[in-house]
Amino acid sequence: MASYRYERNISPEDLVPEKTRELTPAEARANWWHYHWYYVVLIAAAVLAVGYFVWSRVTEVKPDYTVAVVGRIDPDAAFLSEVETKLEAAADDVNGDGKVKVNVKSIWLALDYDGQDSSLRKLMESSEDKLNSDFYLCESMIFIVDDPAAMEQRYGCFRLLDGTDPQEGDSLSVSDFAVLLDDTALAGVQSKSGAEWYVARRLSEGVEEESLTTGDALWEKLI
Repeated sequence: MASYRYERNISPEDLVPEKTRELTPAEARANWWHYHWYYVVLIAAAVLAVGYFVWSRVTEVKPDYTVAVVGRIDPDAAFLSEVETKLEAAADDVNGDGKVKVNVKSIWLALDYDGQDSSLRKLMESSEDKLNSDFYLCESMIFIVDDPAAMEQRYGCFRLLDGTDPQEGDSLSVSDFAVLLDDTALAGVQSKSGAEWYVARRLSEGVEEESLTTGDALWEKLI
């Protein structure tokens, strides 16, 4: 039986495989990009994200102080901004970064809300959680409040003006632990609500000495 090659009239040259044409450098680059562009984009995005994170951490201005503003009506932005500006003008740079930064934390908390409005109730519960978190983490050493009597009665959270913590059973009036905002370096700052604001210091119990010292330094600048 004749072989397949002879029956099909195939010459030996036909059996030699064709040589693959070598790509030019430009064609090779285009071919590589065609199959790998997606990975290049992903790697570039990851590098940019890491770079941005590092840059933001390096250039971030860390606050020297944190002050909580607790109002029965949501403190307006202009009031908070003016408080921040005046605090930074009065305060010192305590962390040595060359800048004075005060983090003003706003908390809308009406302690006398009746709980009838479910949406408002949830908001007030969230605000209480925010305030309790601040107490627990010892974030704010100074509080600006428009209802100091209710705050003290509810939480027992303020130091006396002489710097000591109240003792159990003490009967306190607002003048024992709070100072009118207009009697401080923040005089003249008013919110749209027209509320009367007070400044007070949180209890020293459970607070690290460094935080107390920082808070007391700002208090002395205000009073």
